[in-house]
Amino acid sequence: MEERSVVRHLAGAELWARVHDAGSGAGSGGQAPASIRAGTAAAVALVAGWEDGEPFCATICSTDVGLQFCRRCPAELATRVLATGRAAKGACRAGGTLLGFPAPRGSRTTAAILRVGPPNPRDAAAVSDQTRVTPAALRRAARQAPPPDARAALAAARVLRDPARLFEWQIQQRTRGSDRRRTATAALAQMVATSEEFYELYRESQRQRRELERNQRRLDRLARQTLQASDLERARVAHQIHDTAAQSMVSAFRFLDAARAYARQHPGESVDDYLESASDRLVAAIHEVRAVLAHLLPPGLEELGLANAIQSRMKALRAESGIEMTLQGDLPRLDDWVEQTLYGMTTEAVANAVRHAHASVVTIELRATRDRAVVTIADDGHGFDPAAAERRRAGGGLGLLGIARQARWLGGSASVRSRVGSGTLIRISIPIARHRGTRAGYAAAGTDAAPPGRNGEGKS
Repeated sequence: MEERSVVRHLAGAELWARVHDAGSGAGSGGQAPASIRAGTAAAVALVAGWEDGEPFCATICSTDVGLQFCRRCPAELATRVLATGRAAKGACRAGGTLLGFPAPRGSRTTAAILRVGPPNPRDAAAVSDQTRVTPAALRRAARQAPPPDARAALAAARVLRDPARLFEWQIQQRTRGSDRRRTATAALAQMVATSEEFYELYRESQRQRRELERNQRRLDRLARQTLQASDLERARVAHQIHDTAAQSMVSAFRFLDAARAYARQHPGESVDDYLESASDRLVAAIHEVRAVLAHLLPPGLEELGLANAIQSRMKALRAESGIEMTLQGDLPRLDDWVEQTLYGMTTEAVANAVRHAHASVVTIELRATRDRAVVTIADDGHGFDPAAAERRRAGGGLGLLGIARQARWLGGSASVRSRVGSGTLIRISIPIARHRGTRAGYAAAGTDAAPPGRNGEGKS
């Protein structure tokens, strides 16, 4: 007989102790309590469990309902054993064969129950509703149950009937129970810790979701502002062309039409006056179109840089207005579109100083500090209240509000300091590193050539 067969039967053993009814005393001296001697049902309590001893028992006891169901059958057999003081055979309602006997030998207060025969798969599946375990799982567990082994069952019974060996077995059972409780406690603590981690991850995911929603709303707002600014810029260019070049070309057409009509009515006479007037109007239209194009794409900006383009614009404004204008410093080369945006913001600020502030001196400073490109425009004009100006222009995309928006689009900021009678200082600051992608690529290639034009051709 193999030792592990005995161990298997011992693992499936169950010890039951007599629990007295209210008011009854414990039996002693090997005598059974009165309720047992009279043949009445005895109430017994579990001392050591077998629910993890066999695959079938473990399957039934996987639910609380199944555990209670599994404990009722041994209780009935233990009651008979305690009542008679002799071994008895029984069966559980799932079809397994049970063997009960006093443990230790001669005891009238404690009985041992061994499961010595496997259940029938059909009988096992029949108790599915009572155990809350699926019929398929019960049939599978019944088929996996080991076959009966009479010699191993008798060897296990000798161990449980011997007081010394029974005591040793009880100690082992208590140790196993303690280990299971510690394992269960540790698993529960781990589950609690894991649930807390999951909760923190959930909170973090919710925070990130809210942040994504805020970023999405911010992007939507910036997209609307970009479309609005683009529409306003197109409208401004259209008005400029309509009020300048278009009018000059219409006037030139009228002079040409008048010259043709005069030539028909007065053959042979000179129409030079009409043609000269038309030529003057066309020359004016050419200059006006060039002025609009210069504002859209300043000449020399891509080839010579921001400082030279601003200097050219200041020269033209100085000739028109007579205001003293100076430019100090320079900036490293940035991406083309970034330089065009900085040029537009700077010339807009200078134009505001000329048109609205009635300044006599305008100073522009370009400098790079702490990896940021900084542009300041200062004038000695009348000044204004920035808060009031922002409220008046909240619905527009030009002027100071447009400068602030474009600076944010570049990842920077724009600030205005002004007071009535004290001039104005506008400061624009943007990061350099994030706007040198194209220029950095040309520098890495070891060339100072300007980037190719929009048609893929180099600038000459």
